[in-house]
Amino acid sequence: MEKNYPLCKHCERRLVSKSIAKNNSKFNKLSKSKCYICKDIFETLDSMLFNIYEKTSNFDFKTFNLGLTLKHSYLERDDYLKSKFKIKGIENLKFSISNELAKKIVKKTKSKRVSEHPDIFLQINFKDESCKIRSKPIFVYGRYNKKIRKISQKLKSCEKCNGIGCHNCNFTGLENIESVEGKISSFFKKKFDSAQVQINWIGGEDQSSLVLGNGRPFFAKILNPKKRNRFLQKSSNLDTVSLSELRKLSVQPKGSVPFKSEVSITIDTKNSISSHTLKKLSILKNAEIINNSKDKKNIPKRIYDIHYKKLGKTTFVLDLFVDGGIPLKSFIQNSDLTPNVSELLENPCLCTKLDFKNIIV
Repeated sequence: MEKNYPLCKHCERRLVSKSIAKNNSKFNKLSKSKCYICKDIFETLDSMLFNIYEKTSNFDFKTFNLGLTLKHSYLERDDYLKSKFKIKGIENLKFSISNELAKKIVKKTKSKRVSEHPDIFLQINFKDESCKIRSKPIFVYGRYNKKIRKISQKLKSCEKCNGIGCHNCNFTGLENIESVEGKISSFFKKKFDSAQVQINWIGGEDQSSLVLGNGRPFFAKILNPKKRNRFLQKSSNLDTVSLSELRKLSVQPKGSVPFKSEVSITIDTKNSISSHTLKKLSILKNAEIINNSKDKKNIPKRIYDIHYKKLGKTTFVLDLFVDGGIPLKSFIQNSDLTPNVSELLENPCLCTKLDFKNIIV
């Protein structure tokens, strides 16, 4: 005797609506027994909707998409019946559940389901009745000025645990030091209610350098933000660091961004230096700087303008307008860069202060 297969109204609509199975009595439609295929999973969608609504209530979103995780047995039973009764060209169970749940989410949250670049993506797991939310990142462009010295540009990994996390770093994996990255990251985390921020730097400076003028450009990627509709002012003062030209972007530029820098470098020489000797530096205008190191790509960088002024017997200041990417301290001291200031003056030089007056993208 052949087995009957009780179906819920949703599975019945999918399967029996096809003419090939329309009159097949082996489908016990709308039976009081649990649906053979989905075990009445559609009856649990309102409960899942409540869970989703509760978790998305903290998120700003107008669009969403979702993915489902089901027990394999559901899909196997669905495939078994379609094969047994030669039913073709119908939506599968996963697609049907996804559509029904999406309709409920649209109605409840007044949002729209889209397939590309949704504000949030919902990963619904019917195995453990869980819902995980992934929010589309926010991209921001801005500039920063560093007003005082002794602030590093980037966060540093904890020396004790090498970034793994320990009691010394409160399990953050980071040194407890003041940095530009830390201040910018904290600002965006609070602004957009995010747990993580990634910064793409346009050049860099060391701990002792100031960043003056119009500031150094940067791109920030705010990961999994909950509050994406927050108003972002063009400027903000973060105490020792100030931000300007802030604006949201639809995407972040790929690859490196070319830039030029106006820098002021204070230099000490080992031996006395004369104003006449400093004139040798004039040949650096429009010169190309080449890195002869074997482990570096030999991409020439240009010096567009140069000015110099003697400050003392063994001290002078050098103002440059140069391509970004030149290791400026190496350019001053004996190094693999050609030309470099020490060799040109035939006098060992040491960079004692290096400040960025302007950065042009």
